Amino acid sequence: MTELDPYAVLGVPRSATREEIARVYRALAKQHHPDVNTTPTPRMARINEAWRTLSDAGRRAQWDRAHSLAAARHWAPAPPPSQPFRRPSAAPDVPPSPMDSGRVVIGVLAGVGLLLAVLMIGISAASQPADERLRFTSDELSFAYPPDWSLTPGDATDPVGHRVLAHIVTFAVEPAQLCTSSARPCELTGDAIPPGHASIVISAWEGGTPPVPDPVVSRPYGLDADAIIDGQPAASEFRRAPDGTLVAWWQLSPPGFPDRWIEIRADISGPQREQDEMLSDVEHMLSTAEFEDWGGG
Repeated sequence: MTELDPYAVLGVPRSATREEIARVYRALAKQHHPDVNTTPTPRMARINEAWRTLSDAGRRAQWDRAHSLAAARHWAPAPPPSQPFRRPSAAPDVPPSPMDSGRVVIGVLAGVGLLLAVLMIGISAASQPADERLRFTSDELSFAYPPDWSLTPGDATDPVGHRVLAHIVTFAVEPAQLCTSSARPCELTGDAIPPGHASIVISAWEGGTPPVPDPVVSRPYGLDADAIIDGQPAASEFRRAPDGTLVAWWQLSPPGFPDRWIEIRADISGPQREQDEMLSDVEHMLSTAEFEDWGGG
């Protein structure tokens, strides 16, 4: 089977940023998603696989290394001279110029050395990873998140049936505003969230049957299957609150445990463009998540 080029599938250049790729992916998903087309198309599966490869920095770098482009030939033989070569006549003697001074030469060499040092520092800085992500690990779930986001683990005294695993905020908050317990509702929503930022609460449930949103949005394949934990989502929901806040909700079931599930709720504030960018970042975080050995299997 021929391996697909993810850049060609999405129609983006190799130099495209992750934000540019995410915008193209969302536009293609709206055209080919089964919610739009009555019959799933092979094109959607290829689009999802391309997004899975290019949305993760590690997988994208691995693909690029395995499929490096051959450099184009940039030289050609020199044309034959139109006239025979003539040795130039000797230059007449001229008086010495200031450039012949040893101090001037030393100054030029020092300037060249300084320029090279600046270039090396710039290259070294550019070679450093742009996004050294942190990793959260609990008994149920692990995932990576940006270092400029703030994560607070949930209250260990929460009951087993419903407990907060972590509360993530992308902005500065007071400790009293954190939502780390299932015993009280999270009030960090709406106007309490600065534009372009998000409050993300991750909870673990155990026992019973996962509730189904109304209307149900099943995701047997597509965005959630490729971008979220092991391709095992139960449902997802995206809606706007009356104040314009985007509320994104995912319900994820670990393989083999029908009575256990993870819920993620992200409240995202700001204009739609900023909400879309933040939603893409949250989905990227979830794409790194893995189920742990929940309860010893």
